[in-house]
Parts: sequence; C-alpha cells; structure tokens
Amino acid sequence: MIALALAVLYIDRLVDQSQNAVYQAVEATRGSRLLISQLNAMERYARQYLVLRDAALLEAYQTSREDFQATSRQLLALTRGSEQERQVATLIATEQKLFERFSKSDLQAADADQLLADGFGDLAEQARGILNVSSRLIDHQVEILSRTASEAQRVLFGLAFALVPLTLLSVAGFTTLIAQPIRQVVHAIRRLGSGNFDDPISVSGPKDLQHLGHQLDWLRQRLSDLEQQKAKFLQHISHELKTPLTAIRESVDLIADGVVGPLNEQQQEIAGILESNARQLQGLIEDLLDFGTAQSHTPPLYLTRVPLKPLVNGIVKNHKPTLLSKQISLESRLADVSLLGDRDKLATVVDNLLSNAIKFTPVGGRIEIDLKKENGQAILEVTDSGPGIERDEWERVFEAFYQGRRRPTGYVKGSGLGLSIAREYVLAHQGTIAVVAHDGPGARLRVSLPLELGREEP
Repeated sequence: MIALALAVLYIDRLVDQSQNAVYQAVEATRGSRLLISQLNAMERYARQYLVLRDAALLEAYQTSREDFQATSRQLLALTRGSEQERQVATLIATEQKLFERFSKSDLQAADADQLLADGFGDLAEQARGILNVSSRLIDHQVEILSRTASEAQRVLFGLAFALVPLTLLSVAGFTTLIAQPIRQVVHAIRRLGSGNFDDPISVSGPKDLQHLGHQLDWLRQRLSDLEQQKAKFLQHISHELKTPLTAIRESVDLIADGVVGPLNEQQQEIAGILESNARQLQGLIEDLLDFGTAQSHTPPLYLTRVPLKPLVNGIVKNHKPTLLSKQISLESRLADVSLLGDRDKLATVVDNLLSNAIKFTPVGGRIEIDLKKENGQAILEVTDSGPGIERDEWERVFEAFYQGRRRPTGYVKGSGLGLSIAREYVLAHQGTIAVVAHDGPGARLRVSLPLELGREEP
C-alpha cells in the first residue's frame, strides 16, 4: 500500500507539473507570437491612417490595440513572478507612451511616420525578446519534466525491486504465522480420527483458528462421551444377552443328554441344531465384548513367551467339527516359532482368521495355514478357497461391522467384528495385518508379529 501510494504521488506530481508548467510555457509562447502579430497590425493601420486619414483605419487601429492590451494582460498573468513579467510590463508601458505621442493632434505627418517607425520597431524587438524567453521557458520546463520523470522512474523501479524481498518476507512471515496453527489443527484431526479423545485440543494463532480449535475440542469431548456411551451399551447388552443364553445352553445340554427323557433321532437332530446356534450366538456376544474392550482403549497385554505352533493346532482342533461338516480339507505348514505376547489375544486373532476362512470356504473347499519366521517376525498366513475379496475392499474388511460385497453359498450372516478385533489385537502387539495378493482363488490374510516387543507390560 505504501508503494502504491508513493507511485500515485509521483505520477500525480508529474501530471500536475506537466499540466501547469507546460501549459503556461505554451500559452506564453502563443501569447508572445500573438503580440508580434498584433503589433504588426497596429503599425499597418497607423501608417495607412497617416496616409489616407480614413476614420475606419483609425478605428481598426484602436481595435487592434485593444486586442494587444488584452493579450498583454493575459501574458502578464501567466508570467507572474518570472523574468517575462518585467518584459511584458515594459512592453505595455512602451506601447502606452507610443500611443500617447501618436494621439497628439499637433503631430506632423513626417514626425508621426518617424515616430511609428521607431516606436513599433522598438516594440517588435521587445516582443521578439519575450518570444525568445518563452521558447527558452519551454525548454526549461521540458528539462524539469525530464528530471522529474527520471526521478519518478528511479523511485518506481526502486519500489518494484524493494517489493520483491518485502513480499517474500511477508509471505514467509504469514506462512509461519498461519502454518503452525494449521499443523495443530491437522494434528488434532488426526488424533480424533485415530480415536484419541483424552488430550485436550488447543490451537494458537489468529482468533479464527483459535475458535476452530475450541470447536475441535468440543467435538473431542462429544466424541469421547459417545465413545463411552457406546462402550457401556456394548457391555450392558452383551452382559444382558449372556444370562438368558447361558440358561438356553444349559437347557439344551440337558435335553441333548437325555436328562428329561430319551430322544428319538429327529429330536436329537433338533437339539443339535439348537446347541450349534446357541454356541454361534455365544461367539457373537463374545465378539461384541472383545470389540467394546478393544475400542474403548488400547487392549492391555499380559505378556508371556507364547509358542505359536501348539496355539494354532489347538485352534484348528476346536474347529474340527465344522471342517468335517463342510468337508473342508485343511493343510498346515507350521514352523516352531515363539514370541513375547498375550496368549489369549493371539488365540483370538488366530481363531477369528480361521473362523473367517471357514465361513467363506465352500463345501469341499480347501484352507491353508502357514507359519514361519522371517526377519525377526512371526508370519502367519491363512488362505481360503472362497469368493475372495475385491481389491478396493482390502482395507475396509478390517472396519467394524463391514461385511464385504461377495457372499459364499449358504452364507450365515455374522457380526462383521472378527477381523476388526483381530486388527486391534495385532496392532496392540506392534504388528500388521493385511490382505495380500496370491495365485489362486479365495483370499489370503497375513499377520506379521515382532518376536520381541519394544515395551514390557505385566
């Protein structure tokens, strides 16, 4: 703004000077030329009058003299305070004396002719002198304008060169001033997105960004309240569901064992269906409990040295009835690998991966389990022969309650929490879980766990 103001000031000054000085100089030159022309006309009419004594010629002389006086007064006003003012005043006085002597009635013709010749010659010389001064004045004003224009050019160029570093400094200053609060906002949003609602959010900088920080902190508190309410709801509903489910399972077990009386073949089959569905319902409820625990905070780990091969074999043994009922062949390639971890949570991870594979593998299908040690990590891969997972769903399948688009034949709807819980437990062990590409049908899920954790917990 200062640069623009200075530029406008210099340009305005240049325009004013060009308008005033050049206008005055040009008008003075024009007036000087007009004076010479009017003096010539006055001399011509005066000489003609001396010869012809015609009153019309005398009247024309008077008219030319009035024009001369008007031009002289204008020129006198234009040249006020300059050298020309004195010259114009002398010219006016000289012409007045000439007119007074010419107007005397006793003046002889010969004397009058000589008077006119000498007087108008002197006036013409003075008028030419005024014209010369006016011409020099134009040159002087042009020189002044040139100097002013050069000065304005230097100032404008200086401002232009000064604006570049000043602009860069301003950009750097405002970037520093605004970038830090924006980084704080981005960091706060990432914390909210990762589920960290414990630390208050504070944003420094301009008031608008501070207000945004207050709004984000309000959102943090609101999300924290909702998260607590969700966790409480899951705990309560899971607890409330487990009580009647326990009674149902015990009653079904009594019926299946024949405590209330012998069962025929059809009744035994119905009791088996009830028992299977009750067990499945119990698994869903336990998934809800595990999910609520994992989402409310980072799951606590009770670390021991866990041999993974017998752990996987034990999980496979628990699923043996389901594998036989669906005629699924399972091939295991398990290396002797042990790591520091929470046995129960690792068992949940393996169980959820195998349950997911069994659920999506069709009747007569195939499941492969590979366990190996590689680069200081335990690598567990579970591959099924089901419909597979679309590539754009490789990340989403680990979201809570996400079911995916592909469904196997005879699909029984689950909770959509198994892979989400597995991911939470794997992350708690500082590992990774992902869907990986492979040759063949179905999906392959890979879990990578460090053999030694970077922290110790009881």
